[in-house]
Amino acid sequence: MKNYSPLVWGLGGAISIVVIFYLVQAWGMQSWVGPLYQFQYKWYFIVPLIVGFGIQAGLFRAIHLKAKRGGGGTMAASGGVSTLAMAGCCLHNFAALLPILGISGLAIFVSTYQSYIFLVSIVFVTGGVIYMVRKYLKMDSCCGLPNNEI
Repeated sequence: MKNYSPLVWGLGGAISIVVIFYLVQAWGMQSWVGPLYQFQYKWYFIVPLIVGFGIQAGLFRAIHLKAKRGGGGTMAASGGVSTLAMAGCCLHNFAALLPILGISGLAIFVSTYQSYIFLVSIVFVTGGVIYMVRKYLKMDSCCGLPNNEI
């Protein structure tokens, strides 16, 4: 495995979540352009989730690199919350399939409260970033590593 920098991991994470978000929505909407309209309509919710996930991926790599250099082996990640939150926000697009699965009420709930779900998701992503930054900084103070090592 190559030793990619945290910046590469962050950009890769952001691009990955955009691709996953687009494909889930395209599949649910059964349209290739539908997700683009959704992005235009809700960009102010989606962009913070994408940026937050990218930051988490970069921080994950930075923590991993520091742990390999004697940082105590601490690993932290909450990117799964970001992924699940973004996928959960798209659930209403599967309204035609959900009655077959017996969970059509879930699609109605998610569609009705989509903006609130986005806000809660942004809070979780922000909390994940803060947690990971604190872990990264704690590794500096507890392990005697200089702050500029990465």
